[in-house]
Amino acid sequence: MTPKAKLVEKRIERFVKIFQLFFETDKIHTASLSQKLGVEIRTIQRDLEAMRKAGFPINEIKKGFYSLNKNLFKNYEHFDDSELALVLAMKNAAVQLGPLFQDAAESVFNKLFHEISDEPRSPVCLKIEKPVLFDDKLFVKTVKAIHDMKRISFTYEVFAPYTVSVEPYKIIYFDGLWYLVGRDVERDANRTYALDKIKELKVLKEAFRKIPDILDENIWFSGERNIEVQILVDSGCASHFKRRKIFPTQTVKEEKKDGSLVVSFMVGNFEEIRHTLKRWLPSIKILSPKELKKEFLEDMQGWIAWQKG
Repeated sequence: MTPKAKLVEKRIERFVKIFQLFFETDKIHTASLSQKLGVEIRTIQRDLEAMRKAGFPINEIKKGFYSLNKNLFKNYEHFDDSELALVLAMKNAAVQLGPLFQDAAESVFNKLFHEISDEPRSPVCLKIEKPVLFDDKLFVKTVKAIHDMKRISFTYEVFAPYTVSVEPYKIIYFDGLWYLVGRDVERDANRTYALDKIKELKVLKEAFRKIPDILDENIWFSGERNIEVQILVDSGCASHFKRRKIFPTQTVKEEKKDGSLVVSFMVGNFEEIRHTLKRWLPSIKILSPKELKKEFLEDMQGWIAWQKG
């Protein structure tokens, strides 16, 4: 993690702690809060101002004392620390991305904090292990290129780095990661690129005419999905795969007598599904293709050797 990313993570952690303290008391004092969190008073003041600019109803009731209008957060108790951190990070990012993005994001947050309070038995639950951190400069730069319909070029690394020229169409959050969907100009095909693998991004002078209307989950990944991946899911985990899809092209091929499942996925390349499958180890077994099975075995052998070292 870069030094800047660490600073962002620490700030989001402070946001969460400040937010929780607002719900434990009617008002908070910047001096006592700075001692509790181990930072300067000015840092706390900047944090409170950033939260206020992000849309949180924080008011200074007298010098050094602040309160929060809690009526807007009736379903707060349904969120754990990491879920709350995600909401705070997204609200902070929305401000940085400008009025258009902020207005769209605000409608989502309004639903999140208001509408589900009418359905107490159906709370929204964002299951994520830790706050989502990304290169905000790259993110903003890409959003602006999409808005201006300008081509971009960048270095992308899967197995080895290569340079690509892309017409950027949309940024998508899927399965815990941020992706850019666009058209690879040289190959004349829609592709998806993980934002964390994009380096040295440049906005080019060349413009493109329009963003296709057909962009949906079916082309979030490689345009031509002609590779079938089959796995065996053990009986203890089978219910999860029957209840929902862990990947858009998932198909249950066979349910065996012992309760295990043979599950199939159509992909354009192994990269788009590798990390999704690793989250389900050791409850799955790669059946095919052999190349993917070999990759998993080599990764696991390397991991075992590292653990023993």
